[in-house]
Amino acid sequence: MRINTRFTIHLTLGIMLWMLVTGICILIGIEGIIPLFKENASEEYENLWVLWIFGFSTVACIAVFGWYFGGPLGFIMTWIQQLFEENYTLPNGLTNIYNRKGKLRMRYMLYQEVLQHLKSLSGKLKAAETEREEVEQAKQEWIAGISHDLKTPLTYITGYSTLLLNDQYEWSKEEARSFIQEIADKGRHMEELIQDLSLFIQLDHPNQLPLHKTKEDIVEFTRRVVATISNYPQANDYFLHFQADTSAIQAEFDAKFMQRILQNVLMNSIIHNPPSTNIYTHIFDHPEYVDIHIVDNGVGMPPHMVENIFQQYYRGTTTEFSSEGTGLGMAIVHKLVQAHKGTISIESQPSEGTTFQITLPKK
Repeated sequence: MRINTRFTIHLTLGIMLWMLVTGICILIGIEGIIPLFKENASEEYENLWVLWIFGFSTVACIAVFGWYFGGPLGFIMTWIQQLFEENYTLPNGLTNIYNRKGKLRMRYMLYQEVLQHLKSLSGKLKAAETEREEVEQAKQEWIAGISHDLKTPLTYITGYSTLLLNDQYEWSKEEARSFIQEIADKGRHMEELIQDLSLFIQLDHPNQLPLHKTKEDIVEFTRRVVATISNYPQANDYFLHFQADTSAIQAEFDAKFMQRILQNVLMNSIIHNPPSTNIYTHIFDHPEYVDIHIVDNGVGMPPHMVENIFQQYYRGTTTEFSSEGTGLGMAIVHKLVQAHKGTISIESQPSEGTTFQITLPKK
């Protein structure tokens, strides 16, 4: 039953009850009480009695109606004011609106849906506040991490530049070349960090991220990416494998961003696992979409890391080895896959390895 219907019924019954009680009181007064004190009461005296009874019953009716209909409204308004003040805890008087059986009292039953929605809203706002605080804390930690990540290569660049510019020493050609190489490496690392930040800002505004999709063989494309990653110095102690259901699968995707997706996931498996870990890339062909599974037999991830790995600002590690990065790598992967109208999911258990499943539509 809707609130307005329920309210109309209760109000109608209340008015009818007021009229009935008022009529009974008037009748009792005229026929029973007045004759006891005055045998031949004048019409004016009876009219005064009727007026007095009617006025008293009206005031009593207003008080009862205010308590019955206005009390719950006052409680609801107080609750709304509490939510407006960003206090999302349940109000103190909430238990008083229920009877011993846990059901709403009659006058609160009028606003049953409103109370239910307010209770649900309080829970959602409380959860949102907690999530916002966690994100803010993660953001602060992330900013501190980014500052450190940018400061570290900058320290190397400044240090080696100072050495090269020092007139008190004459560096050999080999030494100078090693200093310059270090400066170049650290500069490249800073450039990658800045590119991550720039790309993530673009991903927050999808209209600023133009996808240049072309129809290519996803099997050959992925094979080349895996081969490139296997030649990285970081991958020397890891075993990368590749397999596909068919020799060629045509799909439409942005080559630049698809390479970034695969590269980030594969490097994640390398960085967060010990040497000698096997990393398998398997492509499954379906009529409308392509599944890319990247599976490793490494250390796996605890549940909280699986839950947060695609969250921005999250910087997790599954080993004792520290990892360099912005903490945006997997968040970027997630958004790039979404930009391709695809999905990405992860399954992992500690000591049992990790599986990334990327599903992309062919068109």
